[in-house]
Amino acid sequence: MGITSNRRESGFTLVELMVAIAIIGLMVAIAIPNYTEWQMRSRLRQATEEVASQLMLARMKAMNQNRSVDVTIQDTGSYTRVSAVVSTTGVSVLDKNTDSYVFVVGNPITVSFSSMGFRTSAGTGIQTIGLCNTAKLQYSVSIIPAGKVNWQTAPTTTPCS
Repeated sequence: MGITSNRRESGFTLVELMVAIAIIGLMVAIAIPNYTEWQMRSRLRQATEEVASQLMLARMKAMNQNRSVDVTIQDTGSYTRVSAVVSTTGVSVLDKNTDSYVFVVGNPITVSFSSMGFRTSAGTGIQTIGLCNTAKLQYSVSIIPAGKVNWQTAPTTTPCS
C-alpha cells in the first residue's frame, strides 16, 4: 500500500508566476503611452492657465495703477515668459516663466490693456494666443476687446509649426 499524505501544498507554480508577470508587463506597456500623453496635455493645460491668469493679473494692475500696461508673451528657448510693463514709465509689474515644454505660436505676442482694463492691441476683434506642446497639441488664450481673458482647448487659426 502506498503512503498518502494529507498535507496540502500552497503557493504558486512557476508557470502561474510567469503568466502573472506577463499580464502585468502587458498592462504596463499599454499604460505608458497613455500616461505620457496625459502628462503632456496636463503640462500644456497648466501653462495655458498660467498665461491666462497672468494676463488677467496684468489687466488688474493696469486698472489699479490707472495706467496702460503692455504684456509680452514669448519663448526664450528654455521656457515661455510672460512679462508686463507700464507703457508710459517702462516699470515692470509682472515677470513670470512657465513650462519649458510649451511654446507660443507667433512668438512674441504683445497684449496691451488700457487704464480702464480694455484691450487696446490687435484691433476690434478677439485677440487669440496659441500655445503648443512638443506633440503639436494646441490650446489657446483669447482676449476680447473689453479685456476679458479666457482659455480653451480649441486651437487658433495658426497651427503649431
